[in-house]
Amino acid sequence: MPFLSDGQLANISKEASEVLVSLERRIAELESLQGDRDTLIKACTKRDVTHRFLRAIEDEQQQRRDNPAIRSAAAESLPRTFLEIARHRLPGATFDSLLQEALSACEQSVESQVAPTKPDLKVVSLPSSNASLPVVVSPDPEPTDQAL
Repeated sequence: MPFLSDGQLANISKEASEVLVSLERRIAELESLQGDRDTLIKACTKRDVTHRFLRAIEDEQQQRRDNPAIRSAAAESLPRTFLEIARHRLPGATFDSLLQEALSACEQSVESQVAPTKPDLKVVSLPSSNASLPVVVSPDPEPTDQAL
């Protein structure tokens, strides 16, 4: 069950609950008929196993909610939380592969940000004389009434 997602666990729990209701209804029918004891024993055994299975699902869900590593990561940041949840839910090889792929993608992104391609710049040398350049001042143009 540790490798199932929360949604998968919820679906399995719902289906097991439906099976349990069906088994309890069948057990009530068998007890009222007072007939086949063997069938009644089998149905009671299935009911007990289903109860244990539902308890195991509830325990797994509670353990996930109470996981201190995930709570600590949640206090830190969303990416850290996602990483912790993935580490707890995914099989080791799958998690390692996804982590390496993510790190590789981040390294490529950082490299492209650090060393962006710069266009070639032309360097123009200015004469190094102490003579100042002439300043040309022109009056503002007269406003024209072309907006009419």
